[in-house]
Amino acid sequence: MPTMMDVFAEELKKAGELNPNIVALSADVYGSTGLKPFADTFADRYFEMGICEQNMISTAAGLALEGKTVVTSSYACFSPGRSWEQIRNTVCMDQADVKIIGAHIGVGSGRNGATHQSFEDIALVSCLPNMMIYSPATEREVRLCAKELFNNRRPSYLRLSARICPAPKGYHPDINALSVMKQGTDIAVIGSGSILEKALTAAEMFEQKHSLSVAVFNLVKLCPLNTTGFHCLKNFKKVLCLEEHQINGGLGSLLSPVFAADASLPVFERMGVNQSFGSSMDIQDLYNFIGLSEQHIFQRLQSLIS
Repeated sequence: MPTMMDVFAEELKKAGELNPNIVALSADVYGSTGLKPFADTFADRYFEMGICEQNMISTAAGLALEGKTVVTSSYACFSPGRSWEQIRNTVCMDQADVKIIGAHIGVGSGRNGATHQSFEDIALVSCLPNMMIYSPATEREVRLCAKELFNNRRPSYLRLSARICPAPKGYHPDINALSVMKQGTDIAVIGSGSILEKALTAAEMFEQKHSLSVAVFNLVKLCPLNTTGFHCLKNFKKVLCLEEHQINGGLGSLLSPVFAADASLPVFERMGVNQSFGSSMDIQDLYNFIGLSEQHIFQRLQSLIS
């Protein structure tokens, strides 16, 4: 099955054909992070930086300040993980036109182990001024995010997963607002990224056992956060924020002030990685290990009505 990086690779190549000003840099992982088609087609516009993520970001900022639109790619655990200072001081401070691709977010490919699994990237990047953050779930959303990246000149961070959430029938995403993936009336789940596939499955499991329904909402653009559509949440009994990220510093931390400031919104709870690291194992075993399997989400939904 294709990954989000494969889908982004197609969009980057298309953008490169339309805009000769786009250049791309990678930190020795261009094949697995979505740059290979661009590099093969535009060899003079691709720069291999080696395993030097900090140099990659600083070079990208310099190219951007000279007028280029720059794409950088690495595993999210290494960029923004290793390159945070350079992102802060050379990209965000200068508002450089750099598009940072954080690939293999969350559990990644599983077998690469905890060092290559990123559950902290939103926390690292969301605190930075001038940064736009995108976290798509479906193939269509990856393509929409890519198009928006190349239509703005701002620093941007795109989170990409090794898995793609299949789009529910009739789903029409709006990457700039809260989008409904599944209708429901009693409990609302808000999430981002491919973990929403598990949310949809868990919601169906819950509805088969209870005479209640679960809505699933998707939030793609995390920064700047658009809360204008949140009024639709007022009629739910409970809201659960689900994320493939540390509970502290992730999507739930971005949403908590919104719910705290509006007494008309329902009780808000968070579910994510709870102060732990990953491990090296098969994907489904890893989701069980970190407490984010379909069964874990189902059990958490049940706890909301107990």
